[in-house]
Amino acid sequence: MTELAVGVVGAGWMATDYHIPAFTSHPRTRAVAVAERDDDRRGAVERELSLPGYADVAAMLSAHDLDVVSICTPPSTHEEIFLAAVEAGCHVLCEKPLALTAESARRMADAAEERGVVTQVGYLHRYYRNYERAMELLANDLLGDIVEVTVAHHSAPPSVGWYYNPALSGGGVARDLFPHTLDVLFELFDDAPEVTDASVRYLRDRPVEDAARASLDFDGVPVDISTTWTQSEGVSRVLVVGTEGWLEFDSMELEGDVHGRPFEFRQGESSLVDIGVATLFPASDEDAHTARIHDFADHAADGDTATVAPARRGVAVAEVIDTVYDRCGVDWEGER
Repeated sequence: MTELAVGVVGAGWMATDYHIPAFTSHPRTRAVAVAERDDDRRGAVERELSLPGYADVAAMLSAHDLDVVSICTPPSTHEEIFLAAVEAGCHVLCEKPLALTAESARRMADAAEERGVVTQVGYLHRYYRNYERAMELLANDLLGDIVEVTVAHHSAPPSVGWYYNPALSGGGVARDLFPHTLDVLFELFDDAPEVTDASVRYLRDRPVEDAARASLDFDGVPVDISTTWTQSEGVSRVLVVGTEGWLEFDSMELEGDVHGRPFEFRQGESSLVDIGVATLFPASDEDAHTARIHDFADHAADGDTATVAPARRGVAVAEVIDTVYDRCGVDWEGER
């Protein structure tokens, strides 16, 4: 079986903790090189992971016959790296957000579709088992018609400085956290939403927003999203109300009621024992990060462009976020 040669761009924690190990553990891929501009990080990867390092993606592409490029760099660099990889005929996995703007994302999606390469944006939430369970329930119309959806996604402020530099990040918490939620919503609803209301707040002395809200209308179904960089432990809860029941879930817990029958899952698993005073669930080995990378690797190895979230999904997500910023009077460089 031929292994696909993977070049990883970026040597931060996302690359070293997830991308490189996941491609290494997949039976049909192998990480062969890393491109990283920072000398110290590049040297650390060379020493600790025994991978050759290059100062930029062009040098890595020249030195290796790569099949896949995996992008783990700040959003401002995504388009240039993505287009260089596509031009070289490589399949591309790109961390979210796909690009700084929808216009940039469209150029990337157009180029990938023209070359026929496999692409995927690295959205995470859809790979949690609770999310998969919830989407199965909703796909089978067990909740009846959806009445409304509410999402609360709050996390700790990022520790990496580029998140607060709008020229590198393309925005604040909305550009950072909205993509995960919007990816799931685009699975749930067929058509793109109308942004009916939006707001951003600057809770700290930063050039990008720390809090963002958006009200969307998916063909008559109201959806409210609230995000902040405030919570040390983080919370990402989704509440879906239907005519025949409801469900609420995050990565750890899924509970709800369908036609008067309550249910509960922990990390996608039903209880082993429920004696009223105590409910025991099986141990979980869930690893959503590896699952998403392995899913992409499967598609790349088969040359199957129909990934769950190709670059065109990244365009749809970016269009909503651009509209949110436009409604709030904020351009993509974060100027108020």
